Amino acid sequence: MADSVYDAVIIGGGAKGLITAMYLAKYGGMEVAVFEQKHEAGGGWCSDEGSVPGFVFDYHCVGVRPYYHFATERDFPEWKEDYGQMTRMLDIDTGIGAIFEDQSSILLYNLLEDPDQERSAKSIARFSQKDADSWRRLMELYNLFAPAFVEWVHNPPLAPEETDILDRLSKDSRFDPSWPGKSLFEVLNDQFESKELISLLLRGALSGGRPAHLPGMGVVQLMWTLGIALQGAYVNHGAHNMAHAAVKIFLANGGKMFTRHPVDKVIIENGKATGIRLTDGTEVKARKLVLSTLDPYSLCFRLTGKEYFDPQMLSRIEKLERRYTVIDYFHWSLNEKPNYLAADANPDINKTDCVFLITKDPEATIRETHLRLSGVLPTDLNLAVFAFGADKLRYPEGKFAATTEQFTVAGNVLNEDQWNEHAKAHAQEVVKHWQR
Repeated sequence: MADSVYDAVIIGGGAKGLITAMYLAKYGGMEVAVFEQKHEAGGGWCSDEGSVPGFVFDYHCVGVRPYYHFATERDFPEWKEDYGQMTRMLDIDTGIGAIFEDQSSILLYNLLEDPDQERSAKSIARFSQKDADSWRRLMELYNLFAPAFVEWVHNPPLAPEETDILDRLSKDSRFDPSWPGKSLFEVLNDQFESKELISLLLRGALSGGRPAHLPGMGVVQLMWTLGIALQGAYVNHGAHNMAHAAVKIFLANGGKMFTRHPVDKVIIENGKATGIRLTDGTEVKARKLVLSTLDPYSLCFRLTGKEYFDPQMLSRIEKLERRYTVIDYFHWSLNEKPNYLAADANPDINKTDCVFLITKDPEATIRETHLRLSGVLPTDLNLAVFAFGADKLRYPEGKFAATTEQFTVAGNVLNEDQWNEHAKAHAQEVVKHWQR
């Protein structure tokens, strides 16, 4: 006999679990319970003090695009009205920039700061007037793509025989018909001549988690990278405030949140999921729905059992890439805001909340990707620096906070001792690179 009963049981209280729980409780009219193994909900919406008191860092989700939550803001007015400070976005005026070895720099400005993108074009023109003109034309395509992408993301998938809005858009005469089959690297080389702009956009795509050499991904990757550059934002006082707001809305609609409640098994009866068993033996029944936010491998092989799934599906899930990469994500408590040498020629670089300290060689990002996917530690830094200048709540008065990002090998390439040694060496390397 179950210890408790709910309409819907959700395994995992991360961002996706919380948003789903909000909808099921308010609009589904369900009695919903979320079971999270950590001490609090939020998952990737995770912010906390670092090793130095008073400095708040995001430990997973840093950049949050405003369009991520169009549907949430519409369907939950309290998301902004009652909890606006928690979910308030701080826009990044200077979207992304790069500083190269010779201390030259290039900047792309946020659309709110530079709606006609003339300031971005002026920065690009220092390296290529042709590319500045190409950038203006590209903005026309982005203005078509951005609302289409939002529509595509926030609606259910169409039937296979139907054509969705992105497919229709790709057939627009203003898009090069060869682009859909190309990689981002190929599209950028097709569109621009300056190595500086290409290198900047390739490194920006990497921060979005997308390798630039994959064929057939060029258009989507390019537009996604432009979204990072042109609509960048982060959450006031840390991304975890999104989790606080979501939990409050969920609880206000009758939801039940259980932290420090790890799930051991999904209970299957007569071929249907009917509940969950916690690691302490407690059983929870679900009248209508058991939902897992864990990865497919954990759901099928650990929580449920492969005997309940189609063998071909299991084979595909087992072959999913699960050792892609690790990010050296280091958080820095600083005595002052960085003052870059490149600011002598381009003062706005000091206002940029996402700066890449990289080489002008566009292929450096491609080589790094191939190296680490082969299990080889990259020898040259391809570094991103995230600063939080507009958010004074993240650091004490007179101080500054920043995060550096470097992609590296998968977690199982090194053992624990080797990772600890790597962390020390990487910190020293970052300091030297940053100082230079």
